[in-house]
Amino acid sequence: MKTLFYLIALSFFSLSSCTGMAQKENTTVQEVTNTYKIVSVDDFNAALENEEAPQLIDVRTANEFANGSIPNAKNLDLLDGSFQNAMNSLDKNKPVYVFCAVGGRSGKASKLLKENGFTQVVDLKGGYKGWIK
Repeated sequence: MKTLFYLIALSFFSLSSCTGMAQKENTTVQEVTNTYKIVSVDDFNAALENEEAPQLIDVRTANEFANGSIPNAKNLDLLDGSFQNAMNSLDKNKPVYVFCAVGGRSGKASKLLKENGFTQVVDLKGGYKGWIK
């Protein structure tokens, strides 16, 4: 009977410690994404409409950009090596709206922008493909 009690207690403590670790990992992920906003298409569109002259950045390749983009977007290709220098043409104190095809590159670009002192970075969830749906 004692052995059964110890096994149950051990199982309980093992499960509770795993749950705590999962919560800690989620918190860490949350902190990383809190450095910039990831918003829905509707929220992204509403924010753009409220800006007088939005800094709207399409970080896809020139080819992708040529095949369609959000109106008034500026193409700053994240992959061609010029993005780092191109950031200097943006105002760090105004919101920057970023998107790519589905969200991967814009997440990297958003992180770079924040690391370089941009105060408000907004990333389009689902990217351009989400926008055109």
